[in-house]
Amino acid sequence: RWMAPLRNVSVFKESKHPGVALFHVFFKSLAVVVYELGTTFTDNFVLVCVIVILLLAFDFWTVKNVSGRLLVGLRWWNYVREDGSTEWVFESAEDMSEIGATDRRLFWVGLYAPAVFWSFCLVYSVIFFRVQWLIIIFAALALSFANIIGYTKCSKEATQKLEKFAQDGMAQGLVGAIGVSNIIGGLSSLVANANQQQQHQAAASSRGQNTMSV
Repeated sequence: RWMAPLRNVSVFKESKHPGVALFHVFFKSLAVVVYELGTTFTDNFVLVCVIVILLLAFDFWTVKNVSGRLLVGLRWWNYVREDGSTEWVFESAEDMSEIGATDRRLFWVGLYAPAVFWSFCLVYSVIFFRVQWLIIIFAALALSFANIIGYTKCSKEATQKLEKFAQDGMAQGLVGAIGVSNIIGGLSSLVANANQQQQHQAAASSRGQNTMSV
């Protein structure tokens, strides 16, 4: 109930999944707020660090398992094989037409914007020797880029599937057009041959009548 006013924001109202869209940006936004203002309310850096990393972990799980699947129809994961190698799996929805433009835009902005922010924080912390904050920044960048790489791969595979589907559709259309044209051509040749035979028969019968009259 306390999050109901946020759902009335236009970008969430236009979304097909307003609750999912809200949580797609909620955890990452809260992590940034705690990172920037946490030390204003407490001097315990460890507490601030733990809270921010937990929020980043919640955001990573939400983006990877929920918002990516519902907002853009993409999903990725990896597992370890018996031989110890890692297998990456990338999935995309078959019908991408059901994905709304607002959901797609919100997802990708929410995916890339935090990486830009944390990259800026990394540069700032290095310049001003804020070494202790690098723990949070490295964790944030690692989780952000894991989702960025995973969903970028999913998006490329989805684009390839759409291109392949379009090419297959064009190929089938050409085959169908060729088949129809062959049928039409065959019927036309049959009609032409029948007309020619009728004309020959009419000419032969007229010549026969002329011979008998003579």
